Amino acid sequence: MYRRVEFVAFSVALLVLFTGRSANAKYKNYAPVLENPDYGSTWSLLAPDRMLTNNGDSFPIYADSSEDWEKSTCRRDLLTLAEAVARREVWALTMLDASSKLQSGLLQGNLVDLGQYDECSAVHSSNNGIRGRHCMYSISATQGNSTIPINPTLSICLPATCSADNIIAFFNTTISWINEITDLKREIASATCSAVDTVVWDPEFNVCLAILVGFLTFLTACTAIELTQKNLVAGERRHPLIGALAAFSLKKSAASILDMDVKNGTLPALHGIRVLSMAWIVLGHEYVLSIGAANVNALDILKWVQSWNSLYIFIAPFAVDTFFAMSGFLMTYLFFKEMPKKKRFNVPMYYLHRYVRLTPPVIALVVFAIVFVPKLGSGAQWDATLNFILGSCRTKWWPQLVYLQNFVEKDKMCLAHLWYLAVDMQLFWVSPLILYPLYRAPKFGLILLSALFFASLVIPATVIGIKKLPIVSFTHSLNTTIVMEIFHDIYEIPYHRATAWLVGIFWGYEVAIHDRQLNRWNVVAGWLTAIVSFAFCAFGTRSFMDPHYEYNAAWETFFSVVSRPLWAFGVCWIIYASTKNCAGPLSSLLSFRIFLPLSRLSYCIYLVHFVLQTVHVASLRTSLYFSAYYIWRSFFSTLVISIVIAFLFSLLFESPIIVLEKMLKQRYRKSRFESQRELIPNDEEDLKAEK
Repeated sequence: MYRRVEFVAFSVALLVLFTGRSANAKYKNYAPVLENPDYGSTWSLLAPDRMLTNNGDSFPIYADSSEDWEKSTCRRDLLTLAEAVARREVWALTMLDASSKLQSGLLQGNLVDLGQYDECSAVHSSNNGIRGRHCMYSISATQGNSTIPINPTLSICLPATCSADNIIAFFNTTISWINEITDLKREIASATCSAVDTVVWDPEFNVCLAILVGFLTFLTACTAIELTQKNLVAGERRHPLIGALAAFSLKKSAASILDMDVKNGTLPALHGIRVLSMAWIVLGHEYVLSIGAANVNALDILKWVQSWNSLYIFIAPFAVDTFFAMSGFLMTYLFFKEMPKKKRFNVPMYYLHRYVRLTPPVIALVVFAIVFVPKLGSGAQWDATLNFILGSCRTKWWPQLVYLQNFVEKDKMCLAHLWYLAVDMQLFWVSPLILYPLYRAPKFGLILLSALFFASLVIPATVIGIKKLPIVSFTHSLNTTIVMEIFHDIYEIPYHRATAWLVGIFWGYEVAIHDRQLNRWNVVAGWLTAIVSFAFCAFGTRSFMDPHYEYNAAWETFFSVVSRPLWAFGVCWIIYASTKNCAGPLSSLLSFRIFLPLSRLSYCIYLVHFVLQTVHVASLRTSLYFSAYYIWRSFFSTLVISIVIAFLFSLLFESPIIVLEKMLKQRYRKSRFESQRELIPNDEEDLKAEK
């Protein structure tokens, strides 16, 4: 129940964010409601205080006469509550006070009232042991063949023995008794109830906490060893184990992360692009989750969507294509720089390095989300929100660790933002089929690269064209099924997202292999093309936000397919121009030294920021007011806290793995070197023995 309700809420948030004309049409449908002078009094009959008190000639608790209901503890406690209300007992009045009253501003979009969660949860009657439980229910209504566009979600404080199913059954039966609303087919569409008691120190939590404390103790001891080792007399003999343990020092790891020295052969502009793109993604998620939360002025969101003020959020998804382009660029650049130093391409080690480098923080995040996050807070929508974002993680944790979550049980979301890691890893799996031919036979490699690029254009264009998917505008149909179909079948599929990555591979190859001298006209042409590419993506996106836009399959297909490689070209040109000293002040800006440590933390920032934003939305006690100012303020606080948490995450779960991998590589190389030396006669005895 929780997951279904929040699934719809999340889908509606996406629809509101990406809908222009259709959302405006929905706004116009409020006119019939305004014309009805009794709409306020009629709807007030469904408020919690009226549902829990005498709505007619008979008390509604008796409405359901089934045997199960007659024997239920929920009915017994509701009767006790009713009697206590009649006697004006404080605990019973507190439960009514914590429940919603029909809120003001319905026609402005104030459709969700969170009630007073803490006031309800604090109720505990000493006379009869009744405890308060915060629940929420959504009302749907139809008049004739039309759906009334005002469907409030209200909060109610009930005895802890009552469940969401009790609310639906009891309230729907009670509604049928209310004579004043017989012209409307109203019902409780869905209901959720918060947990009464949350067990913190359960065995699962205790074991994970013990492991974390033990690991922290180990790293602290290694830090102490490293500090002690510095005080030893120079030349004093040290045990090899001491040096190995000192390498895991938190002090060393922190210094490595915060190091701002620019190494030779690096591409400093990449760091600035990575950091700014990551901040843009965090901002985009801040908007999406804020829109999906309870807002007192939800209809203002529709006006914002159609204004130019929202354009920078609508084009924020291109920041993901920036990362795909940089991934392909950097992977290819490093491959061609390292291959001449090696005798052969070790494919298993190539894969193993990538997996070991990325996976430990993902494991830590999944464990943290399953075990620790549910203990961090509470709220009116806490359980429902976490069940939607994290609920399937207990059963769908393994696809996250093998990077197949975009193909395995796609309808069950576990940390949905990790889809990017799956796509990036899947593209990496096929990279040897591109990079090695490109290294050994460049002409054939370029032909292969071109063929794959062409295929990555044709395949999504074919799928979008055949299915008539509104990939950009979402105005073709306000259908949550279509929204999720687009996400699962287009947005998170690697061969639909490969164009930007392949563009990055081409430019990485160009920078690594060719040392071209650019003349003035080359530079001007490159910058003009990049600017036009960015402008096409921005103004093309804006065309779908127009209130008068009508779905055009050809234009949507063309823009969806062409915009990503064009955006990737613009990003790669900035990197390329920076390497040629043709980017001017932009290169200096992107090469600020402060971007280096933030760039190293960008991976962990991506992992933790969405969980942090989810916790914030889930723990809300009051509805938000949608405003760019408030969202930007929340964004900056989220970004700063994400950086701090990402730093700790990197120290604990990323840096030690990097150190361990280096140790194993050094040992492997040393063993290979020694084994080769045994086969080579180096002294006189070996020469004699050879003779």
